[in-house]
Amino acid sequence: MEIDNITLLATAVVSVLVALVAFILFQNLKKSRYDKQNHQVLLESIRHSLEKQMYGINDRLVLNEERWRDVNHLLLRKDYIENNSPISKDRKIYYSEFLKANGLTENDLIIDDRLIFILTPFHDKYTEDYKVIREVCTSAGYKCYRGDETYFKGDIFPEMLKLIVKSNLIIANVNGRNPNVLYELGIAQALDKDVILISREPEKLELPIDIKSKRFLIYSDYNELQEMIRQELINVRSNL
Repeated sequence: MEIDNITLLATAVVSVLVALVAFILFQNLKKSRYDKQNHQVLLESIRHSLEKQMYGINDRLVLNEERWRDVNHLLLRKDYIENNSPISKDRKIYYSEFLKANGLTENDLIIDDRLIFILTPFHDKYTEDYKVIREVCTSAGYKCYRGDETYFKGDIFPEMLKLIVKSNLIIANVNGRNPNVLYELGIAQALDKDVILISREPEKLELPIDIKSKRFLIYSDYNELQEMIRQELINVRSNL
């Protein structure tokens, strides 16, 4: 009987110890998850703050025409300021090794006449710019996308590249000098895609009217941007 009591007592002690260990592990796991979530929230807050500061600095860099031209000198190419249609006649894309290496097929090179891809910073500061462009495009019967609106499994870059390749037109918001936008813009230009650039008008800007109304759209307010995009889409439609 005494042995049985000892056995029962030992079993109870072991059970309590096991339960205690399990409880401690659970609390540590719970705390670890909580700390991880807090860490992610903190990192997201820091990222958002840094982006805000970066865009503020970029805004100050283009306060006047001289600074604006200096920042955008590589984009002020002749083909962006001449009075030409934004859609070229030869729209065939060469099936390069770069496209093959990123998983694109020859079928992906077929251009969708109703697809417009917008290159824009994914930041609240530029949300309204995107909404204005999307509203004009969709009201004209086009499918309008930006990179963060579609869920992609795995590597996002091949899917972004596919959208650039298949698009009938690329609209690039160069406000903020976002590195992702400029990188994707470089790819679009290398692929000879038809691109329209947009930029908010800096203070004391006295650019010639032909620039302000052509492929480099420089707008002072959203109503002006809306009208400029609408006119460009009329040009696009007349060339399909």
